Amino acid sequence: MSMPIAFIMCTEGGQLEQEALLMVKSFRKYAGSLREDPIYSFHVREKNPVSQKTVSELSKLGVKHQQVILNTKYPDYPLANKPIICAYAEQTIDADILVFLDSDLVFFSEPKEFLLPSGYDVGIRPEHHKKIGSEGPSDPNDEYWMHLYKLAGVKDPNIFVTTTADQCKIKAFWNSGVVSIRRKAGIFTAWQHTLERLLEEGATVNKENFYFEQSSLSATICATTKNIWNFSPGYNYPIHSHNQLIDSERLSSFEEIVCIHDHLFRERKEKYRERTWVKTLKYLKYFNKKTERYQWLYEYLQINNSKPNLAQSTLEKVLFLPGVQWFLPYAK
Repeated sequence: MSMPIAFIMCTEGGQLEQEALLMVKSFRKYAGSLREDPIYSFHVREKNPVSQKTVSELSKLGVKHQQVILNTKYPDYPLANKPIICAYAEQTIDADILVFLDSDLVFFSEPKEFLLPSGYDVGIRPEHHKKIGSEGPSDPNDEYWMHLYKLAGVKDPNIFVTTTADQCKIKAFWNSGVVSIRRKAGIFTAWQHTLERLLEEGATVNKENFYFEQSSLSATICATTKNIWNFSPGYNYPIHSHNQLIDSERLSSFEEIVCIHDHLFRERKEKYRERTWVKTLKYLKYFNKKTERYQWLYEYLQINNSKPNLAQSTLEKVLFLPGVQWFLPYAK
């Protein structure tokens, strides 16, 4: 008998393993009735091995981690790991619903919508920013999307979404950080096939089109089903864009949020600037920073992130004096 739901994730050495541990710990702590459900972790490239310490910690958290070298064609394109892992899980894990989780998520409440309402094949959130998206035929990116639709077998090219952060109406472009699917729909395997067709044509991955994996998922969904559940704003919440969100998308505390999405372990190139996680959490405007969940995350990152150098320590003390950050342009 198949499991009702299972979770899958990618874990690699370095920043990703730090993120993965935080994600799983937050899930086990705050995910309510789903917190004990199975989580499968995969390492699918030869490079970036996961430390034995992390493997041991994941095991203690009830995560089934395995190294299966699947990404042999595109080892220099890390985002190819996602559809490859998802397709493999779809073919090997006997669960009614599979949920892919990016490593850089943090959970704060029960993700009930992952279970999907009756009649829906996939649950997902729109992309936060337009990026390589297309507003329609006059958009310079539209040629790419029409070609991608052809590869994926899309019959209706007129499915649109509104991006969560910059509020741009574009052809369906969803964020792949949190994806819940009914396994029987075959979406994950089809996703891998779409991306492979794109890359086998010789498409070059660069800074502008780094999100090939995300656009290929979007096209695959459009080709596979019309039964698409749009997760509520508290899912896959773009905490780094919090200050720019419109009122209907902006939430005011972690108690209102299911999971956030951000690189809280990313090092700053500028060693004289405040650390990434500090900048993210301290600059949240109209946000309750006195809740238990906020304090839990802040303390976790304080313990598990790199310590500040003298310049960072001084800057962080000055910038976060009462009232100072409200006058900074990038904090508004």
